[in-house]
Amino acid sequence: MNAIYSNANFQNVILTVLALVVLLVIVWCIYTFIRAIIMFVFSHSKEENKKKWRNSIRFMIIWVILTVLLLFLVPLVLRLMKVPKYDVYTPVNVFGRAGELVNGLFGLGNVIKQSQQNSQYNGQLYDSNVDSTSPTVDSVPNSQYSL
Repeated sequence: MNAIYSNANFQNVILTVLALVVLLVIVWCIYTFIRAIIMFVFSHSKEENKKKWRNSIRFMIIWVILTVLLLFLVPLVLRLMKVPKYDVYTPVNVFGRAGELVNGLFGLGNVIKQSQQNSQYNGQLYDSNVDSTSPTVDSVPNSQYSL
């Protein structure tokens, strides 16, 4: 739990917010692009449908441009405001934080595998070093017992 709070300073919070904005815009752009392709395919040469997919592409491009401007203007504005450590908010750091968030999100699929590995090392449940002197089912002689 201490690892969570160790990165909770102001710079990391702002970087995380900027990275989430970038990720949301990227996901929204992918959705808009796929939607525009589907509308184009099923437009049936209707002018109204063509206008819809053109507008979708147009707004997608506008959002990408605004996001890029945001990434480059935030450090500049913070420098003009004389905020200490303004150089932390560079686009490289924002994309690095976005990469960490995506890796953390896709790392959730490995929770079961990691829990099995942790239980293997914490207990003797998966211990491969079995004592050879301990009796096993195969070591009992197979003989006739009289009653």
